[in-house]
Amino acid sequence: MPMLRIEIAATDQIEAKRIQSVYQRGERNVKLDDEATAETWRAGYTPAGRPVFVGLTNGEPLSYRFDVPVETSVR
Repeated sequence: MPMLRIEIAATDQIEAKRIQSVYQRGERNVKLDDEATAETWRAGYTPAGRPVFVGLTNGEPLSYRFDVPVETSVR
């Protein structure tokens, strides 16, 4: 299934590391998942599953990275 890469700006380095550890433990941050799904809709794609946390960007501004499975068939 095709994936769309979504980046969401992080508030600060400390919060970003805390969120990253939440995902590494296998837990979810529902607010960020919902934001990634909403961003997928805004980009013009239909989400076909739950966003997958990929990690953090290595620069400024710091961002969370998600891969969101998207529907590509035209009906």
